[in-house]
Amino acid sequence: MKKIGYFFSGFLPILTTTAAQILASFFMFGIAALFLCPASQSTGFDADTIETLLTNTEFNACIMLIYTVTCIVFMGIWYYRSCGGNYLPKPSLTFHPLQFLSIILLIPGMQFFSGYLTSAVSLLFPNWLSQYEKLMETAGLDSDIGLFMFIYAVILGPVCEELVFRGVTMHLVRRALPFWAANLMQAVLFGIFHMNWIQGIYAFVLGLVLGWICEKGGSIYFSMFFHILFNFWGTIIGPLLNNLKETDLLGIIIFLFTIVSLVLGFSLFRLGTKWRDQKAARLMAAPDHDDHFEAAE
Repeated sequence: MKKIGYFFSGFLPILTTTAAQILASFFMFGIAALFLCPASQSTGFDADTIETLLTNTEFNACIMLIYTVTCIVFMGIWYYRSCGGNYLPKPSLTFHPLQFLSIILLIPGMQFFSGYLTSAVSLLFPNWLSQYEKLMETAGLDSDIGLFMFIYAVILGPVCEELVFRGVTMHLVRRALPFWAANLMQAVLFGIFHMNWIQGIYAFVLGLVLGWICEKGGSIYFSMFFHILFNFWGTIIGPLLNNLKETDLLGIIIFLFTIVSLVLGFSLFRLGTKWRDQKAARLMAAPDHDDHFEAAE
């Protein structure tokens, strides 16, 4: 019975996060009402005003900032208190420079792979691409983004989502299922969370990778680092590369680079983790080593 309870508890983080988004939206509509609706009016917003707000990038950015900050605090406490989270791990026992180097190497490979995946899905379902592009336009991520949206997309969003999915969700479900199943479940929920097919499909694949990195690396800081760099590339570097003239030679180079990046990146991460564990074992076995810290979950 406990395992069944742990399994269903894995749905609570995404439900809580969705509720936080809704509450943040109501809060922002309340703030907007104070400025847009005079006290003498009792009718509130009309349909045109609501539509204008929902398509305003600054308005949406404020909603995202409020909900992510709220979730980071709440999920951070939940992860620390109930899921074995360690926010101050011993660096020498938890991290190895090769792990971070391999993550940097993985980012372009995963970005290009996501591009290939998005193109393939778009060819099969063109209307999904139209919905995705409209969503990106509304969110203000289709062109030059503002400061608030940058903070959300590159910093707060990744930290929030890692705490929700790789932090709380995956650790709760792992009490009922083996890692591969828990990783699959959190990746599915991560995809559903994005609420559109294009993002949902590549978010599912990305979620699998993030879950693997978090589990094998032994710390949520690895998946946070990966997620931040991934979003930074997609937000800043990706649009710059889109300005390059497409040629057959460039396409071949990018395809080969993608393969090398992924194979080498995953291999080096495993190697860095192995070296980290060996170093940690030597430090723990040293007779003069008085600090006994465990690597973060």
